[in-house]
Amino acid sequence: MSAFLGKIHYWLFNKIQLHEKLIENITELAERNGYNSKAMLNESYSKYGTPVTGSLEDNIEHDNIHGWLQQRIISVESRLAYIVTELLRNNAVKKEDIADIFYQSGVDTMKKLEISGGSPQELFNLVFDYMLEGMPCDRVNEIIEDNENVIAWKTTRDLHKEYWDEAHGDVNNFNYFVDSWINGFLSASDTGYKYFREENDISTIKKL
Repeated sequence: MSAFLGKIHYWLFNKIQLHEKLIENITELAERNGYNSKAMLNESYSKYGTPVTGSLEDNIEHDNIHGWLQQRIISVESRLAYIVTELLRNNAVKKEDIADIFYQSGVDTMKKLEISGGSPQELFNLVFDYMLEGMPCDRVNEIIEDNENVIAWKTTRDLHKEYWDEAHGDVNNFNYFVDSWINGFLSASDTGYKYFREENDISTIKKL
């Protein structure tokens, strides 16, 4: 059955699983802070589906590969928005502590890659090997500058806002967390590159 699956399907699945791990770490933090998250998690599963455990080939609908992966992205993004919004609303965690979880995930991910060099374009590609921006066909990041010192891109559509609106949350919180992940990722690369989210939905990776 797995012969029908290509690298891009495992690539997407791994991105989804990274975000599932972020949800798990955030929930564990809330538990350590004394918050009983069982009811919240059950509600998130009821609304948006449960996390996938096990291998991709054992779970995916082989006659609906694209649709299944799309639904898994919707599920994990919706649950992340719902859980973070609920925890912040109940003062179970601080926004800065969630950002720290994202930052450390970025650090750990880069350390596993053991990369000590690379161009801005290569680092950009690596970031979005892990951060979710819909399906490959969505193509929401438009490169507007690319040279040996900097890559800049404009986000043409916000694919995340609908999940945070549904949860009555703030998508700016999600952007803050993603920025923390990217900063952690680059900080562990020893490349000297920094990430900036600028005005007009433009982001850059550049060497200072």
